[in-house]
Amino acid sequence: MAKKTPETEIKQKIYLSARKLFVEKGYHRTSIPDIVKDAGVSIGAIYHHFSSKEELARVIHEDAVESFLSRYQLQVETKATAKEKIRGFVEMMFNWADEDLITVNYLLHARPKEILDCNFTICTAEGLEAVKKIVEFGQKEGTFKDTDQILLAAFISGPVMRLIELKTDGIITQPLSSIIDTTAQLIFDALKK
Repeated sequence: MAKKTPETEIKQKIYLSARKLFVEKGYHRTSIPDIVKDAGVSIGAIYHHFSSKEELARVIHEDAVESFLSRYQLQVETKATAKEKIRGFVEMMFNWADEDLITVNYLLHARPKEILDCNFTICTAEGLEAVKKIVEFGQKEGTFKDTDQILLAAFISGPVMRLIELKTDGIITQPLSSIIDTTAQLIFDALKK
């Protein structure tokens, strides 16, 4: 007698296939039949677990944001200085990208605007607020330049995102973890007074 696949395993297959396809093809160019084919499940299985493609994208997004915030709380907020927070952020993002590039790319680029509560195109509201906290801390500490916080936040998140893109595109072939210290120092040098 053939073993039945547990419902949670089917849901996980759907979830992982959708996430991968949303990153590879984009949310709007990914159809439910694409997910069915990639996951090896029936269309009924998808609608049993998710009411729509939008709900599936929302669940993926919420999970990615939750993972980001959890990692941020443990690896960045706990640091004592602005320099340590910058390094913690770079380390967090690069290690996460080395471990799970698909989730990181989904969070950075593949989220459809329909599921978001804001109009940001590149980063989530949570991601922007997290990086702004680093800037605010560094300015209060007297370490960072006294200039626009969004501008300084872009000097933190921009290089990190671009290096992750270069890893995704195969331009950077070594693990991102091997360039944490250099990247963090370059970002810190750009922001310090």
